[in-house]
Amino acid sequence: MKSSRVHILLISIGLLLLASCGQRYEAKQLVKSFVKEHATEKIDISSFSDLDSTKVISDSLLQVLQTNATKDTLFKDVHFTTQRTSPTLLYIRMRYGADSLNQSRTFYFDKDLTTIIAFK
Repeated sequence: MKSSRVHILLISIGLLLLASCGQRYEAKQLVKSFVKEHATEKIDISSFSDLDSTKVISDSLLQVLQTNATKDTLFKDVHFTTQRTSPTLLYIRMRYGADSLNQSRTFYFDKDLTTIIAFK
């Protein structure tokens, strides 16, 4: 009886880990597509952080991030039409270039990982 509970617990943890890996992959693919479409120069992506979530980005801060992102000279033709659909945003940090510790952008997604809604 006890061992079956342990097995169920281990299987559940394994499934959660696989699901989070899938979400991270989706987020990375969205960022790579965005970079390919909007970069003004060749960007050599060196790494990505883990995908995480936040509830501390207010609507006004999100607007500031979107406005600043449209002025970022690393990217061209950036327009954000999708707004937040829930209080929780997902985000991932992309590091790039030779000095990847100092060169990075953080991308924010809706909770369903359908689009990038801001970056900084």
